[in-house]
Amino acid sequence: MRNPKKSATFPGLLQKFFMDRLIQQSNASPRTLASYRDTFRIFIQYAQQKINKAPEKIEMADLDATIVLAFLNHLEVDRHNSIRSRNARLAAIRSFFHYAALQEPLALHTIHGVLAIPMKRFERPMLGFLSKEEMNALLNAPDPMTWCGQRDRVMFATLYNTEARVSELIRIEVQDIILDNSPSIHLHGKGRKERTVPL
Repeated sequence: MRNPKKSATFPGLLQKFFMDRLIQQSNASPRTLASYRDTFRIFIQYAQQKINKAPEKIEMADLDATIVLAFLNHLEVDRHNSIRSRNARLAAIRSFFHYAALQEPLALHTIHGVLAIPMKRFERPMLGFLSKEEMNALLNAPDPMTWCGQRDRVMFATLYNTEARVSELIRIEVQDIILDNSPSIHLHGKGRKERTVPL
């Protein structure tokens, strides 16, 4: 009779999650990888202190809903993270536990408890807007007689006319601007989202 398959370790699962799921299967962006890496670096440091185990000795059974909830509380209370940041950390942890559920069925009870942790609700501030007069004053504020003023006018006008984010604006390259019969601009957004907007 064959020996039962040995349970996968947390370090092994985490490495496979990054290499297989995030990099190979999802083709995650460098920003997503950095965010997930930072989440697990902080989480592992916290878990190491609470369960008194070296990172390489941590097992899936050690990472139950109780320790994850305590970690989320630590983020808000001790590290002064916003609810939005707390939820982003939880999303990264839940993504890993979804992956682990398929790879390590023996840990499903522990995994189920973590996946049941809800995102925390928070008030989203109402977005204000500028009147037409205020927008015109902003567009006309840079001095058109200077190089910097001309640059700033173009940036403000592009932001206004395309509804681009600042992060999209700073990624624009010369080849992204088309000035033919139907002028347009190609914008590179968050999460590798791309769109072409008429000018």
